[in-house]
Amino acid sequence: MTVLKGKLQHIIRDNREVPSLPFIGLGGLLLIVGMIGVLLVFSKGHEAVYGVSREVPWGLLIASYAYLVITSTGLAFIGGLGHAFGFASFAKMNRRIVVLAFITLLAGFTQIGMELGHPFRLMYLFLLSPQFKAPIVWMGIFYSIELLILGVELYLIFKPGPTSHRLSAFFGFLALLVGIIATSNLGFVFGSINARPFFHGIYFPIFLVVSGIVAGAALLLVIHNIVFKFRIEEKLTDSMQALGRLMGLGIGVMIFLYVWKFAVSLYVEPEGAVQAAYALLSGPLAAHFWIGEVGLALVLPLLLIILCRAGNSMVLGLAGLVYLLGLFFTRYDFIVAGQLPPMRQGFEGSGVHTVNGLAGYAPSPVEWMIFALGLGIFFVLYFLAERFLNLET
Repeated sequence: MTVLKGKLQHIIRDNREVPSLPFIGLGGLLLIVGMIGVLLVFSKGHEAVYGVSREVPWGLLIASYAYLVITSTGLAFIGGLGHAFGFASFAKMNRRIVVLAFITLLAGFTQIGMELGHPFRLMYLFLLSPQFKAPIVWMGIFYSIELLILGVELYLIFKPGPTSHRLSAFFGFLALLVGIIATSNLGFVFGSINARPFFHGIYFPIFLVVSGIVAGAALLLVIHNIVFKFRIEEKLTDSMQALGRLMGLGIGVMIFLYVWKFAVSLYVEPEGAVQAAYALLSGPLAAHFWIGEVGLALVLPLLLIILCRAGNSMVLGLAGLVYLLGLFFTRYDFIVAGQLPPMRQGFEGSGVHTVNGLAGYAPSPVEWMIFALGLGIFFVLYFLAERFLNLET
């Protein structure tokens, strides 16, 4: 009994100083809203409660799925740098990183599960007749493997001993590798669709990986500011600065990719890519693009990072929060913009509905409720971990 108690002391801790209860309460409210949404989906059916259509079959839930799982990949990448490659600034946070990555990926799975309609039937059919030529099949395989690897790594980082440390370093490397493969394959799911010119090509596999790494750094900056009540411990100051530099570098790469994506879409690609680009620049998604993507995800966080005085982790946390808000618009626009150019003309009797040559889409209240479900799971599970687990490395 004494031995068991000694082992649990490495894991269990009542962290009363962490302001976790408000976030657990918020998560509980979001879970209630989300479960009401789940009941509406199961009772009325997808077609009745979701805002997607034949013209725009992928909507908010695909965007929220990408938002969460790609952020998890970014966290796994940063954790791998610390665990497997000896980056001391990131190794100091490895327990918190792995817990965050695992819970964020789990929350993301709720979004794709509720979007699919019959996830268990699809799993059953996949086991009977998997179509390995389909990129979307590999997306599911790789993300499932990543969840398994993070689960093993989660066990190892809470198990003291030199053997566990070596094994966790190995699994940290695997999480980094499989996470990058999974996210780039998610980009390939879209990039392989030559019927949607804005998606087609190698841009999104690269962009999703880079933006996901920045998202992982941003989330860590926000979480540490919350946990330490905006007074980061001195031993973590260099970690916060390293995350800020990683964010700044990643945003710089994103700006470079943005410029060339729009240059190619406007001057080289077929008409569908041009229409999608103009939908972002001056069409129905213009406010999302200029305020959300450019303002919140690129310009403002980069300015905060550049102007931040050394050691000011609070400003870096603010930059991370602003980026995460803007990134949601980035994911939403990425999913929706490529589908707005219709694949066939909206002539009378065709069943295609367009306005000014573009299809329309707006998320339904139930889709927002399912998104609340994913956020609720994240807030409840993660801040319960902060309250009752020893996340200090």
